[in-house]
Amino acid sequence: MSRVLLSGETPLPTSILETDGGQHRICVIPERGWERLWTWGTERINPIVVKEVRQSLKSRQFTISFGLTLIAAVAWTLIAISLMIPRVYFIPGGLPLLTGFFCILQVPLMIIIPFSAFRSLTTETEDSTFELLSISALSAWQIVLGKMSSALLQILLYLSALAPCIVLTYLLRGVSLFAILFLLGLTVVFSVAETAVALLLASVARARLLQAGASVLLLVGLIVAFFSWTSLIVSNFISEVSNPPPQFYMVLFAMATIIAIALELVLRAAAAAIDFPSENHSTPLRRRLLLLVSLILFWSTFAVVASQEVEIAYVFLIGTFIVCLFIGSLMTGERGIISPRACRTLPKTFAGRVFFTWFFPGAGMGYVFMVCVFAALVATMSLTELYYSTTMQLRFGRSAVAFVGYLLLCYLVIYLGLNRLFMLAASRRMPTPMLGAFALLVVNLVLLHLLPLILVFYFNDYREFDYDWHQALNVYWTSLEASDGGGAGLVLSTLIVTLAAIVVFGLNLTLSTRDVMLIRVAEPPRNQLETKLATTNIIDPFAD
Repeated sequence: MSRVLLSGETPLPTSILETDGGQHRICVIPERGWERLWTWGTERINPIVVKEVRQSLKSRQFTISFGLTLIAAVAWTLIAISLMIPRVYFIPGGLPLLTGFFCILQVPLMIIIPFSAFRSLTTETEDSTFELLSISALSAWQIVLGKMSSALLQILLYLSALAPCIVLTYLLRGVSLFAILFLLGLTVVFSVAETAVALLLASVARARLLQAGASVLLLVGLIVAFFSWTSLIVSNFISEVSNPPPQFYMVLFAMATIIAIALELVLRAAAAAIDFPSENHSTPLRRRLLLLVSLILFWSTFAVVASQEVEIAYVFLIGTFIVCLFIGSLMTGERGIISPRACRTLPKTFAGRVFFTWFFPGAGMGYVFMVCVFAALVATMSLTELYYSTTMQLRFGRSAVAFVGYLLLCYLVIYLGLNRLFMLAASRRMPTPMLGAFALLVVNLVLLHLLPLILVFYFNDYREFDYDWHQALNVYWTSLEASDGGGAGLVLSTLIVTLAAIVVFGLNLTLSTRDVMLIRVAEPPRNQLETKLATTNIIDPFAD
């Protein structure tokens, strides 16, 4: 091994450069466990994390917000203690003090940090530095993860700054340790969720006009969420969670698993939005969506059987319908065009094409995938209802869950199908097709709900009227009638919705043949040889 020394450079000892085998230490896998762990961690901390952490901690925004938070915490401590003297020696005073600290902590965690993450990603586009990041060795997932890691570090710093104040509230009595940890964890989860949504909005809104609208929408949403959570804490919510029942821990675990998968799905969607459009982002996103729906199905079935209450099934069913409607609207805006390199990841066997075709990119495949996933959810919940209503005498009534689920499935088929048909007729030069597809869905929902109501009011001389077939496309009213039993108008509405769903699904299935024609592309022999050499040989950069 030899290397040319520069002028004035001192040669390193051989014991540092080489091992017993004559190889450089960089090219040798460490033997010790902690060295392997250190190497694994340093390889996965990408440079964007270091850049974002340095940039955020040296910014004027962080300095001002962190300083004001400390000043507010010290001021509230002095004011609260002075107002509670001398009764603080005899009466527990930790609850009002903790309420004030949480109100102070929520300002940076639920407003400043998420909005700063949004501005951090949009600034990359405004300063024309995003193109440099896109063509670098960093992947889109590493860029989004770096922004998220910077926000998590800021959250940790704010929690560390207010930790002594929160410990003081526990010493003053009146609040349990579980209540403190529960509210801290819930506030952190809300902050992380808002940051993930902010990154998704920043990655979708690439144009200047869209960024302005998204920033206003995000800021309004953050302020509403802040005041909602603050009002809940002020309304004596802390004392109510001091001694929770044993079932409460199971609910926390279920919500934690669902939120974890949902956050990964949101971050992956943000990474897909800033990556090259020709890459295959649909398959990994749909796998995570399938996992999320399966997890919701498991916990909903478990909750219904454990509690024997049908209202829980309605909550999970309607919540899943809203999520599928939102994500399905984004899928209807997919281009379905991927590069030949991305086509190498497609299934190559007949069985793989049969079972994994709906994971392929394309609006048609996404539409059919979403309908099949929600149909499987409705069918499983209906079978669960039928089985347990006969074996455990659950209070399900007249199979209302299955009926409501069937109507929601028809509505999903109709609204997403119409959205895809309209997107096919729209211009292919639309800069943000997914955002346009979501806006189109909102317009369709508003028109198909308000227009029948306005017409019936007009022809009925603006008098009140009962439910009838003309409100067949009204999701809320029809579902409410189905849960209460309904009447003759509900039967006719069900027939209209069924026929409309069959027609819309048939048209979309026929127009999805172009997306099915995507086939796997074989990897060139030269790439196969380079991959084999890279995985089997270790190249010494200082070798002769």
